[in-house]
Amino acid sequence: HPDMSGIRAKLQAPGDPVRDFVIRHEEDKGFTGLINLIGIESPGLTASPAIAEMVAGMVDEFF
Repeated sequence: HPDMSGIRAKLQAPGDPVRDFVIRHEEDKGFTGLINLIGIESPGLTASPAIAEMVAGMVDEFF
């Protein structure tokens, strides 16, 4: 098997703490109703019930 390597970019501003994933509503960018869930990897599987609850709350706020 050949060896493999790679780089996984993480979204963060200089000085911000490292985040496993990002969940945000994109209304301020002109996309009302779009909720981005970015960078969710294997820890997101364990957190999926809490993520779903959070997103449901975000949806309730806007609809």
